[in-house]
Amino acid sequence: MRLQTIALTASLLTPLLFIVPTASASERHTHDEEHHYHHQQGAHVHGMAKLNLALEGKETHIELDSPAANIVGFEHAPSSQAEHAALDKAVGTLQHGDHLFQFNGAAGCRMEKAMIRSALLGEAHDEHSHDHDPHHEADRHEHEEHREKETHSDIKVVYHFECRQPSKLDQLTVELFETFPAMEQLEVQYVIAGKQGAVELTARNPVVKF
Repeated sequence: MRLQTIALTASLLTPLLFIVPTASASERHTHDEEHHYHHQQGAHVHGMAKLNLALEGKETHIELDSPAANIVGFEHAPSSQAEHAALDKAVGTLQHGDHLFQFNGAAGCRMEKAMIRSALLGEAHDEHSHDHDPHHEADRHEHEEHREKETHSDIKVVYHFECRQPSKLDQLTVELFETFPAMEQLEVQYVIAGKQGAVELTARNPVVKF
């Protein structure tokens, strides 16, 4: 089941392109740069993350999309032992989706699998597998010179839960805020049992009711 995300910003901005058709090329270029910048800022804001939920039959799918800084505290490829340890710990924690997402007991939901994706994981794997390679050392130094440019790394996780009584699924408690204190706000969209909605969660309000 493919989740449809809400794209109000795009629909509101499109008509504006026709309001000033006589704008100069330089003005249009400046507008495009500003729009791209604000779009990027809106899509990747530290402290904020997105969560999509969908129920299909007895399977509930959860998609978490967060800036890496919310989860590991940095967004560049790990280069120190401490950063590698932080990333490994975060991956281990994220794999336990049944601890991070608690459905109401009557639904009888159990996590089946979790898939974690991030550019940080690929780079971390490469570094671990070439620790003593002199060529790798040269690559690592070159990589460190460009670390400052890597400021928008995300971590995405897809969870699959199976619920014995999906008709009784009416609530989800999110434990992400306690687990990852840098995460301050979660934008949630859901499609559950014919109902759809959107809600913002915080540490003070970590419960979604469907």
